[in-house]
Amino acid sequence: MCSWGTIFSFVVKDVTAKLEKLTQMRSSDPDSYRTIIGMATKESENGTIRNQKPNRSGTGHLMVLNRALEFVIDLLDGVFTSNDENVSTIARSSYDKHLSQLHSWPIRTAVAAALYTLPRKPEFLCRLRGDMPEDDDNQFHDIFNRDGRDIVRRVNKLVENFELTDYNPSA
Repeated sequence: MCSWGTIFSFVVKDVTAKLEKLTQMRSSDPDSYRTIIGMATKESENGTIRNQKPNRSGTGHLMVLNRALEFVIDLLDGVFTSNDENVSTIARSSYDKHLSQLHSWPIRTAVAAALYTLPRKPEFLCRLRGDMPEDDDNQFHDIFNRDGRDIVRRVNKLVENFELTDYNPSA
């Protein structure tokens, strides 16, 4: 994703940092962090599930990652299905739909500017593919869309089960 443009370099760094934090949590308490439900149960029981930055809970990190995944799924779905050649427009729509309401004005402004650095659709798809043949585009889109949305649905169910729908771990 770093090759998609400036904004995605930032996203990759942020996602990597959250994954590293979850890995550290699992290393420090392998039994509680072996499964997502185990992690959420432990954090709910010890009162840390709604921790804000900088000591965000594992569940909070997962929620932020899930929102980012939802954004990427929607963005790629738009790139693959839209006739619009302007990926910036597609990305802006996806960002507004999934993430903008969770970000402060300075972040929204920076993201809006960064979205203009995205290449046009043919170049974006070329970067997305890497070494994958163009003939595999539809299969990639179908699998990523199906499996990604299943992950989002499962995490959203966890959010509902632990009554976190009003919780913004990005705050």
